[in-house]
Amino acid sequence: PYFWLHQSAYHQKSYSYNEIMQQEIRPLLAVDIIEQLHRKFALLSGGRGKDGAPIITFPEYSGFSEVPAEDFLNVVTYLTSIPSMDAASIGFIIIIDRRKDKWSSVKASLSRIAVSTLRHLSDVILIMSHCYV
Repeated sequence: PYFWLHQSAYHQKSYSYNEIMQQEIRPLLAVDIIEQLHRKFALLSGGRGKDGAPIITFPEYSGFSEVPAEDFLNVVTYLTSIPSMDAASIGFIIIIDRRKDKWSSVKASLSRIAVSTLRHLSDVILIMSHCYV
């Protein structure tokens, strides 16, 4: 099964606006974060939603909770900077594969992703095993 969550479901504690803006002011290049990108805990496949929203996938990644906050934020910032401004303004569809995780880990993953992509979200699709729901 999967769960669909809309942006309005995310009103949790987030980084301050200044922290996010500071992150976006300095341009990130793939070469600067190549090691983080090679971990593949987040991917921009090139897929789009019906409305043209770019899709970012967070595949099953056993060390997801151990990814340092700065690395995580750098990768998400980089991935959200790739699509055109028009596409990014629609918002991003986030697909999260957590079929092997327990609900407590899933909640932590959702919080982490929501905090880093809050103003960029269009929709969130959560894929989980029915054993942990």
